[in-house]
Amino acid sequence: MSLSNALQIGRAGILASQTGLEVIGNNLANVSTPGYHRQTTSLTPVQTGNLSSGLLVGSGVTVESITRRISEALESRIRSGISDQAASEVQQDVLAQIEALENEFTDIDLSTNLTEFFDAWSELANTPDDHSKRTLVIEQGRKLGSFVQDLRGNMLSLRDQVDESVDAAVASANQVLGRLAVINNEVARVENTNGQANSLRDERDALLAELSKYVDISTVEQRDGKVDVFVGSIPVILNGTNRGIQLKRTANGDDMNLQLVLRADGSPLPATAGEIKGLLEARESSVNGAMADLDDFAANLIHQVNLLHSQGQGTTGFESVTGVTRFENATAVLNSEDALLAFNVKHGSFQVHLTQAQTGQRITTNIDVDLDGIDPTNDATLNSIATALNNVDNLSASVSASGQLVLQTSGSDFELSFSDDSSGFLAVAGINTFFTGKDGATIDINQIISNDPGKVAVTQGHVPGGNTNALALSSLRSESLSDLGGISLTEQWNRHIEEYAGRLGQARSTFEADVIVQSSLNAQQQAISGVNSDEEVINLLSYQRAFQGSARFLSVVDEMMQTILGLI
Repeated sequence: MSLSNALQIGRAGILASQTGLEVIGNNLANVSTPGYHRQTTSLTPVQTGNLSSGLLVGSGVTVESITRRISEALESRIRSGISDQAASEVQQDVLAQIEALENEFTDIDLSTNLTEFFDAWSELANTPDDHSKRTLVIEQGRKLGSFVQDLRGNMLSLRDQVDESVDAAVASANQVLGRLAVINNEVARVENTNGQANSLRDERDALLAELSKYVDISTVEQRDGKVDVFVGSIPVILNGTNRGIQLKRTANGDDMNLQLVLRADGSPLPATAGEIKGLLEARESSVNGAMADLDDFAANLIHQVNLLHSQGQGTTGFESVTGVTRFENATAVLNSEDALLAFNVKHGSFQVHLTQAQTGQRITTNIDVDLDGIDPTNDATLNSIATALNNVDNLSASVSASGQLVLQTSGSDFELSFSDDSSGFLAVAGINTFFTGKDGATIDINQIISNDPGKVAVTQGHVPGGNTNALALSSLRSESLSDLGGISLTEQWNRHIEEYAGRLGQARSTFEADVIVQSSLNAQQQAISGVNSDEEVINLLSYQRAFQGSARFLSVVDEMMQTILGLI
């Protein structure tokens, strides 16, 4: 071995040790850096050379590579865990907000308002001629309707808030995709020139993890170092090109259907997790579901109260009355889809009473509502009912231009009242009803009742001082109703509360489980990719000793060369 070769060996040792020290220093400097993957130095002996007689001597050491410590399978699982956790977190948050809006664990809730409304009817039944109790029924009904409207309005605001969050999440995801595409191309550029892009790969992995927060992804690395990113089987980054994502909105009545699609060609993206998917599911299942339940409850409350109230009588009758319902098609059969009615009219009949105030004589007329379907030409329409009512002596009936049924007695000496409606027509038409509206957004008190508490239908059968109708209305709170499948109005709302409490509990459990799983995966990642300061210090000492040894070796070789030069 020549002294010049010995110098090269020493030099190689110093350079290799110096590189190892730099890598360790970089690791220690990034011990708290999020997304940093520990790097290790791989050393290999340099090709050997001949000494003599076939003896071979090494030519030192060289740095073969600087490697990131990473498990791609684990990284994929971590990204999947991030998506699952993000989805469960937003679903939990939205359900918790719905619970807060409904406020069922306090006295300021729908259940309390419902109880107070039925209690007011019960108190009125005890003293049916008490004007103040009639007024209390009206005020409690107005309070209940106002609470339902406010609750629905707050749910609508929550849906708007979720929509804004979805838009923000999609915009953030697109920003991440744009940065990923740039980093992708940089990784390929560096590594295709025989360089190592460890820092760029760390940055890319951090961006992939950030993207996973919004939508669940999978990746495939190409030979040039670029990664293609997929949502389901649809590539959102392909060959370094960002194809983007966006929300597709389609009208659905007074709402919009939202769908995540590929911006490049509009293909639906089959996301199964992530914040965007969680928000879309929470919007449809939780918020819209709660609004639908509230609307269904309000519709049943309106219709069931009106069914009873429309058949009762107050202390005063009607000289004239206009139904609050506006019929879209006065010629359509009442139980057909063409009628476009919010509530169902059945085959049956109702009674109209005209009482002459001066004599007290009461004339009762039975009005048939033929909806048996035997002879479709005779099935009842709004126009046919108006015609039948118009044939009653001292009563005129017509359909207004706005589609409302208008009834008018022949003079102030006559009073109009109603009873025994087996068809539900009076309630559907809005004649002698307590509530108006058809859902949680439109529920209100009939203005006729509000203006004249004497129109509150307390009795049935025209019994002076009677309370039969008030008792029937009070009993609605717990009465099993066939229209509700055998449950009461109170039970219907309680079932909604129980369902959403269960869903919130399940969402919290799922989120907690996702957090635990993610913590476990992060711990596994730290074991593989994290920087252990103690371990790095041990390696630091090893490379330090190697550096000192190479330096001492060079010093000895230098002394030998000086000795040889002195001999010349």
